[in-house]
Amino acid sequence: MPRHSKEQQSAGAGISNKLKLSYFVASIIPLAVMTYLYLSYISPRMQEKGGLGLNWMIGVLLFLTIFLSVMGLVLTNRAAGESINTLKKLNTRMDTLLDFTKGFREGFYVDVLLDSIANSAAKLLNAEASSILLYDDAGALRFAHLFGIGSGPLNGRQVKIGEGITGWVAQEGTPVLVNDVRSDPRFSGNYDNETGFRTRSILCVPLKLDGKNIGILEVLNKKDGEEFSEQDTKILFSLADHAALSIYRTKSNESSHSDFIQVTEILLSAMDYHIPEKKGHARRVARYSVKLAKGMGLSEDEQKKVYFGALLHDVGLLKFDKDENWAFKNFELHPALGYDMIKTISIWGPTASLVLSHHERYDGNGYPRGIAGTEIPLGARIIGVAEAFDAMISTKSYQPAKSFEEAVAELKANSGTQFDPAVVDVFSANLKKEDIME
Repeated sequence: MPRHSKEQQSAGAGISNKLKLSYFVASIIPLAVMTYLYLSYISPRMQEKGGLGLNWMIGVLLFLTIFLSVMGLVLTNRAAGESINTLKKLNTRMDTLLDFTKGFREGFYVDVLLDSIANSAAKLLNAEASSILLYDDAGALRFAHLFGIGSGPLNGRQVKIGEGITGWVAQEGTPVLVNDVRSDPRFSGNYDNETGFRTRSILCVPLKLDGKNIGILEVLNKKDGEEFSEQDTKILFSLADHAALSIYRTKSNESSHSDFIQVTEILLSAMDYHIPEKKGHARRVARYSVKLAKGMGLSEDEQKKVYFGALLHDVGLLKFDKDENWAFKNFELHPALGYDMIKTISIWGPTASLVLSHHERYDGNGYPRGIAGTEIPLGARIIGVAEAFDAMISTKSYQPAKSFEEAVAELKANSGTQFDPAVVDVFSANLKKEDIME
């Protein structure tokens, strides 16, 4: 989450001080004047005339008036402070919203964009999970991306219009906020039963473009025991507006490069089939790599190179019989074979050097060329960290799966030898346990 700038903090402090001063001027000074007049003029004259009883009663009333005024000032000041803090939090959320939506505009591939949208929605609303559903070419509403839930059972699953809370939003085209789903008759626990995720609360809004629904964006389970609010609904609606436009633009961009996209998908499907143990590996490594590339401040063009380099980093394995893939003599040849496969293809040519170098080590003990440090292209150093991480946490890997914490500790332990320390630092700062993809 972005921090306030010094100017914003200074402005907020200035407003707070001015409010406090205004309350002081409006309450304390008049009371002080009243007290001075009473003690200097009224009380002496009443004592001269023998009005001690009346003088005593006026004194008590004056004391009570001062006491109540001071208490009112304290309560008003506290309420003002809470209001200022609320405005500061809202300002922070709006800053975050702007940062996230700016990132949407930089999306260049639909699956990366959807991951960014789902991740941003969950973080912005402090939710445990989120999901995006989109209409396919046949008009069916399907799960397109899930964050924090586990994509396996639901990815691509069709949702019937009008069925469940999500289907109701699709049918009515209006948002729904439910903080106790078990009390809502529209809720169905079927998806929870399949995923093992327990939904407690949901905030669901339509994705609209030019008045037409193109899908659904939803967040699940507000963290820290809080409930979703109407303000949350407005913020998610705003995020959804930007997301819908970005999805449309990115899909249009993919359509203009449809042959390239289709061939890439064919290669990825071939790799998943050829090596079942690595199913989904290339896509996960690509998404982790893009997160790292963004965290390191790479340009959009460089992020694209990293993304496609990560997608194709193991393409050389297609040259081997699948029973021979894990023979190390063969395995260490796959970067060079992959490089030869794509280096002459104009669209993939810029990524070829990343494919070639993704198994090089920072200390020079990698392969196939044994280059070290900054001789290794930065994109390849990024892919190397992302691939190692995914291999460590994968339940289908050649070794027992590590936990997120164990995998991060392993990366740090090999920082400066196998991995670029700068990339490992960015990984530690930018990827969290909830960012793990299935």
